[in-house]
Amino acid sequence: MNGVFDIGGAKPILRGGRVMARRMRIAAGLTALAALLAVAGGAQAADMALRGSLPSYEASTPGWGGLYGGIHGGIGSANFDGTGAARSDATRRLAGLVFLGSNSLPSAPDMIQIGAIRSTPTIFGLFVGYQAQYEDAVIGVEFDYNRIGGSAGGTRSWTQPYSVMYSSTGFTDAFSQGATVTARLQDYVTLRMRAGWAYGRLMPYITAGAVLARGSTSVTYTAGYERIDTDAADGANWTQPFSLITPAAPLNTTSSSNATGFGFAAGAGLEALVTDNIFVRGEYQFIRVPSLGGVPVTLQTVRAGVGIKY
Repeated sequence: MNGVFDIGGAKPILRGGRVMARRMRIAAGLTALAALLAVAGGAQAADMALRGSLPSYEASTPGWGGLYGGIHGGIGSANFDGTGAARSDATRRLAGLVFLGSNSLPSAPDMIQIGAIRSTPTIFGLFVGYQAQYEDAVIGVEFDYNRIGGSAGGTRSWTQPYSVMYSSTGFTDAFSQGATVTARLQDYVTLRMRAGWAYGRLMPYITAGAVLARGSTSVTYTAGYERIDTDAADGANWTQPFSLITPAAPLNTTSSSNATGFGFAAGAGLEALVTDNIFVRGEYQFIRVPSLGGVPVTLQTVRAGVGIKY
């Protein structure tokens, strides 16, 4: 018998039974702990699986492609080549006449120094375009209309006093001329290609294309050619228009027109997306019209704008 009796005749104490009971309690505790850990592990795994199934909320980069349009405004610096316009008009008026040039002096048109007509107009207008994005490269085409506010142009005049052109026995020939040029720019449109590079919500770009400008011009040219008697012995003293001028001197002509002219436009700018569909821009633009009614025109502008991308 695996046990002992209490000396006082009490019930036997079974040591083996107590050990067995203790082992059973330990086993039960371990079983409960294992079950608890299993439940906790399953809950954590389920939670991780649930998190993995949720959509990603990482910030996405908006695209620049598509149709867009907006408005802009700014200030410009206009330059009208009055000297070039006056010289061209004088050359046309004096064609075939003897005082177009001589061996000792430049031709009469080359003497004209009327200078440039300069102004600082305000500019406002609208633009519309379409562009496609290829990774970070953005290529597109844009049309804009620009109205000139305030004065874009002006008037300049120049006069050359009579000067000796030719002297011979008994007479001297003298020539004078003057010119006035008026030019104004009313509005213009451009059609340009655009190329940019996207840096998230910022995009620097360049543009180049054609321009059609509209305005008004006026060129007035006057010329006189006189033969002066220098022979004191003949007893005469006279000054008269020289008969080789056709029509007879003095010339006084004016050509005016409401003109249009073609040229080229180029520029660069920076756009920034305020939202996924609204953007702002700053842009520099250069336009050159070789002849607006005979007057070469250069315009440089700095503009700011806001637009919507569809």
